[in-house]
Amino acid sequence: MRTDGPRPRHAAADPGPAERGESLKERAAYLYGLVITGSVLASAPADLGLVRVAGLLGGTLLVYWCAESYAHLIAARSIARRPLHPDERRHVLAEGLPLIAACTAPVVVLLIEAVLRVPADVAVDIALLVNLALLLVVGWRMSTDGGLTGSRRLAATLAAGLLGVAMIGLKLALH
Repeated sequence: MRTDGPRPRHAAADPGPAERGESLKERAAYLYGLVITGSVLASAPADLGLVRVAGLLGGTLLVYWCAESYAHLIAARSIARRPLHPDERRHVLAEGLPLIAACTAPVVVLLIEAVLRVPADVAVDIALLVNLALLLVVGWRMSTDGGLTGSRRLAATLAAGLLGVAMIGLKLALH
């Protein structure tokens, strides 16, 4: 907590990423996970079934997390020029977990829709819209945490949202 003067205008009561102990990789992993989530939803065949789409989504992000974690572990070891300590390995693995967590809300939406027997094509569209909303929220939070205000904050938020719009465009092009 600052005691040497007034808080900056952009500071909120909510602690920023540094105060929450988030790393750059963790923040980027969540955004990247949302983009991957959108691409899986966009490319999922409508006749696959919602539970299978949810499983495919979780499985895809798990594979991405494994690949990314492996690449970071190998890179960290090559930079350190020694085997990594167990706590260093755990840290590298944990930093990428937001990539998997990014699909949680869309997967929950898909599973609820499966229980409610929402038609698959409509259900996937709804999950894509939820994913788009999450991208906008993440874009807003990251730009706010980065000290952006006004039109720059709006532009950064819209840039994140455009990634979701691109996934919706991909779905329209594929199906």
